Amino acid sequence: MFARTALALILGATGVLAQSIPDRPEKLTFAPVTFQIPRAAELKARLKNGIPVYLSVAEKEASPLVRITLTWRGGSYLEPKGREGLAQLFGAQLARGGTATLSAEKLEDRLEALAASLSSSCGDTSGNLSLTVLEQDLDEGLGLMLQVLTEPAFAQDRLDLAKRQQKQGLGRRNDAVTSIASYQMPFLLYGDSHFASQDPTAASLDALTRDDLKAFHARLLHPSNLVLTVSGRGARKALLAKLDAGLGTLKAGPGAQVSPAVPAPTHVRKPGIYATDKDAPQAMVQWAFPGLRRTDPDWHAALVMNQLLGASGFTSRLMKKIRSDEGLTYGVRTALGAGPHWRGDLTGSMQTKNRSVAYALRLALAEMRRMCDEAPAAEELKVIQDNLIEAFPSQWSGRQAVAARFAEEALLGWPEDWWVDFRAKVQKVTPADVRRLAQRLLKPDQLVILAVGKASDMEAGDGDHPGKLAEILPLPLARLPLRDPQTLKPLN
Repeated sequence: MFARTALALILGATGVLAQSIPDRPEKLTFAPVTFQIPRAAELKARLKNGIPVYLSVAEKEASPLVRITLTWRGGSYLEPKGREGLAQLFGAQLARGGTATLSAEKLEDRLEALAASLSSSCGDTSGNLSLTVLEQDLDEGLGLMLQVLTEPAFAQDRLDLAKRQQKQGLGRRNDAVTSIASYQMPFLLYGDSHFASQDPTAASLDALTRDDLKAFHARLLHPSNLVLTVSGRGARKALLAKLDAGLGTLKAGPGAQVSPAVPAPTHVRKPGIYATDKDAPQAMVQWAFPGLRRTDPDWHAALVMNQLLGASGFTSRLMKKIRSDEGLTYGVRTALGAGPHWRGDLTGSMQTKNRSVAYALRLALAEMRRMCDEAPAAEELKVIQDNLIEAFPSQWSGRQAVAARFAEEALLGWPEDWWVDFRAKVQKVTPADVRRLAQRLLKPDQLVILAVGKASDMEAGDGDHPGKLAEILPLPLARLPLRDPQTLKPLN
């Protein structure tokens, strides 16, 4: 009797479940996802020396780890002339070169015994020192982090090895079309003298010494240059007390300076089509339009327009046309630079066969003209807006991501709660707005195009789709010589 009753209940439940499952996928319905963006003020605190701290922590966090990252303003834009590569070497060696009281090897051994990690890096405008440690070992981990920050040794043998490795890498600059494009495009956009195009050379690496790294470190170590993030397990009040007892005692030393604003380029761009000759089966194509800054009232409309054009993967127009319809590339993508220090750019890139370069560019330009001439259909626009809005919570998916986002905003000087109304502003973008921003940004007479590949084939074009590279736009076509990989001086 019990078995028959149980079977009846199971069958009945199965029938109810079957009735609740739609017969078509598009009939599925889901409860709306509610996501409340964190507020910066809820996480923010200050150490007694003024360093801002963003704490995204919980006492009952599942993982027992604590992650602490100290980020600083300052990078390669502060390098003295002839010392290009200093910021990158400093960032790499800060956590690897030991301290005044611990050799590099002993520091690594102690971190390994704690199952902790300590890493550092430095780029064009900022760098960071990051510690991951078990909550139970936080005191010792913080002590090691503070030693590295305030008393780095920059061990000579480690520095020499890093310099040798970087110099070996210089020789490979002209090996691939992608690496050639990565150094050629900055010269076109920023000129020869701006830091954004000043990569290391053999001479600048040879000139770098431990004293250079020490002076760079002393300059950066000012509380006004620093922002701190803490994420993971811990009690907010107790963590702040520990940080105050260590990093909160940091004072500006004799050589410390508040990092100046990042300088904007003064170079006047020359719109045109530039070809660099490299005998390779595939060409690398890049382009750039002048863009705008994230503080521009039109930013959200420009973002949506760019997603529609080429930033949304297989739903973007360029990907559909150039890859899916024509099969000319594995991928084509555009990006809208936020312009944290000066106006950003609207850039794009793809790889294709040398003889397909002109045709692929004609297709891309035709899609851009269509965006300027016709507002998108409401249905197409809605797909893009929904993608942006639905993907938005993933940017805040963990405590570390939340704290890092707010620290980055503070470091760059963006409005503190800029992201609060992001989704609402994306939702308000209309088809007319998209067309207006396309007309504002996609101006062919301001376009810089770089194509790196077999120049004769790129310039001649594809016999199946007649049209030379010089004919895609009424812009000058110029050959851009390769640069010496050791000196970055133009060859020929």
